[in-house]
Amino acid sequence: MTTVRATGHDHAHPIESAPEAEIRARQAELLRGQLAYLAEHSPFHRRKLAEAGRPDLSFKTLNDLPTLPFTVKDEVRQSLGKHAPLGEHVAAAEGDVVQFHCSSGTTGRPSYVGLTSADLADWVEIQRRCLWGAGIRPGDRVLQAFGMSRGWVGGLPIVQALQALGAGVIPAGAEPGTSWLLQIVRDLRPNAMTATPNFAVHLGEQAEELLGVPARELTIRKIAVGGEPGGGVPSIRDHADQLWGAEMREMMGGGDISPVCWGDCEERSGMHFMAPDSILFEIISLDDQRPLPIEEGAVGELVYTHLKRQATPALRFRHGDIVKVTGTSCRCGRTTPKIRCFGRTDDLFIVKGVNVYPSAIQDLIVGMRPATTGAVTIVKETPDYAIAGPLRIRVEHGEQVTADQRPQLIAAIERRVHELLQCRVTVELIAPGTLPRPGREKVALVEKAYLQKTRG
Repeated sequence: MTTVRATGHDHAHPIESAPEAEIRARQAELLRGQLAYLAEHSPFHRRKLAEAGRPDLSFKTLNDLPTLPFTVKDEVRQSLGKHAPLGEHVAAAEGDVVQFHCSSGTTGRPSYVGLTSADLADWVEIQRRCLWGAGIRPGDRVLQAFGMSRGWVGGLPIVQALQALGAGVIPAGAEPGTSWLLQIVRDLRPNAMTATPNFAVHLGEQAEELLGVPARELTIRKIAVGGEPGGGVPSIRDHADQLWGAEMREMMGGGDISPVCWGDCEERSGMHFMAPDSILFEIISLDDQRPLPIEEGAVGELVYTHLKRQATPALRFRHGDIVKVTGTSCRCGRTTPKIRCFGRTDDLFIVKGVNVYPSAIQDLIVGMRPATTGAVTIVKETPDYAIAGPLRIRVEHGEQVTADQRPQLIAAIERRVHELLQCRVTVELIAPGTLPRPGREKVALVEKAYLQKTRG
């Protein structure tokens, strides 16, 4: 696919720099067609629309969007349980589904999505734009180090998008482990890598010990990351840049929607929405779920609606990601808003009225290296969001921190969190290497201790 250069800027598609009014008119037209498609082909959505009084019949403009019903994850899980293989919300004939994917979900039971040929082509195009925004170009050699097993959406679909972009792909995945992947970097000399941010950092930290040379003396100069918060966290991003002598750019999406649909540009000041002609997004209030104006500083939960998905479409799907709008214009020329993701609604803590995000605590702990290793977990004692506090966190101290120095380190961490996040914590220092290291699985910043108590 040839690259289109729009408005003097290097973009993958002209929609990225189209005027907002043009984009919204196109979205309204597509959504009217999608609603008719859902009512005809999806029993799940037909029932939900009927229960809401068929607001799809009177839908005219995007201002009517709040009249349509939300879809939540529990509804999708129940739908999957009632009708195999893709649930009652499926809207395409089983024989038309050409690719299946799954994600583990918070319950541990996989959630499945299917793609028709048109859906797959749409996924590939959206991801191609995000990877282009991350700096990947035709002719680049890319180590694909997202997990490739279990049908995860960050595996094969990323390979397909890189190939469509014109890059050479090393489809290794994260599964082979640190030593093997670093040998691949040394032997095949890729200049780019896709991975989770914490795994990219971990590989860079291990390079000198395993290969005898620091990561910055290897060939990787572009790193596209996603799958977990971190790529937009300054301390993590800067650390990765320095380790590899590279530039890390962040992407984000979701298995139910598209593997990635948001991506950094060269400004690295927030991820642009790269799929306005395929997906409609909203940001809703964390308090009352009302749609918020998309303006700089807005904070809320992402909601997605597919505009032309055939197999497993989403309608006002509450995704659970908590984001902040960092801008509505950019020097790169893209006209879609930019965001940063702070975590998920089920990981949010409200401590005495103050919203506390795990990624913000991680940023502080990483910034205290080498007194810490940067590894931290927040222990959640109750499923409730709001707690009286203090939060309990477990932090790995650095290799050189002696027993005599640990009380001072605990005090320093507690003081810094309170000063910068207006939240009190109690710190348990643990030995380096205690917490799980990144690999195929994402890094879990929150330990849900209340689940262990329930099982016990």
